[in-house]
Amino acid sequence: EVHGTPEVAENVAGSAVVSASSHNTSTGQTAAKAVDGVAEGWPGDFSREWATVGGGVGSWLQLAWAAPQVVDRVVVFDRPNPTDGVTSGVLRFSDGSSVAVPALPNDGSRLEVSFSARATSSVRFEVTGVRAGTGNVGLAEIEVHGTPEVAENVAGSAVVSSMMLMT
Repeated sequence: EVHGTPEVAENVAGSAVVSASSHNTSTGQTAAKAVDGVAEGWPGDFSREWATVGGGVGSWLQLAWAAPQVVDRVVVFDRPNPTDGVTSGVLRFSDGSSVAVPALPNDGSRLEVSFSARATSSVRFEVTGVRAGTGNVGLAEIEVHGTPEVAENVAGSAVVSSMMLMT
């Protein structure tokens, strides 16, 4: 039983090990920049975004955790430049489920994708469509959120207890 104000679900993306199909190390636009807590990118600050090297459809960014996370929404921010853009994607979870992602706003503003809660040890964002002229697809930021109350209902007390021990 929860007393008082319920916990606000935190963004667990920053605690994940991040990998990608490719990233631009020469400019510092590495996969880790997609979870640095700053949703910026070129033309503002290119050093705060993940960019592939010549990547388009088929490019991916994956977040993996040592312990399962109970998640119910992902927020994605496209690179804010006018040329490179994601027109569709899919979120793939370690339990084998997936959720379609519609076109990301090309100005770098947030797109929230909500879905039924699930326990997962990884989330992979795969690009399935890009704007014409895209040279290096990527993301300014990705956030992964869950709901503490849902965690108890979906994952059971073992996951909730281990998550509490880590905080």
